[in-house]
Amino acid sequence: MKSQASKLAEYCERRLGDSLRVVGFYSDNDLEMTYIRDDLVDKYSNDMVETFIDNSQKIQKDLQLLDSGMGEPEASLHAMEDGLIIQFHISIEDVIFFSMEREVGRNFTQFIDECRKQMS
Repeated sequence: MKSQASKLAEYCERRLGDSLRVVGFYSDNDLEMTYIRDDLVDKYSNDMVETFIDNSQKIQKDLQLLDSGMGEPEASLHAMEDGLIIQFHISIEDVIFFSMEREVGRNFTQFIDECRKQMS
């Protein structure tokens, strides 16, 4: 997975530039950040990364239970307050992920905001 994550990091650096925040991967017994933007290195402590991984694994398991009739999860997008997280579900245990600044997905986040307004 390290090779795949490195290729993704190179691609995202070219496409997203400074909007790319982090790239990494995890499995049941491995975790590595393959790219962290310079200004974020101090923000991504080991505890923070482990919390992210724990939450991500819970989300993935919930997705599998939610609607197994749709097949296995391939990728997921999570809109956070300060950014977007994309996860590629390589297998049940293996995930490659990256995060980017929120404005990169402005069409998506704008749609989410419009949906929220409709529900208010």
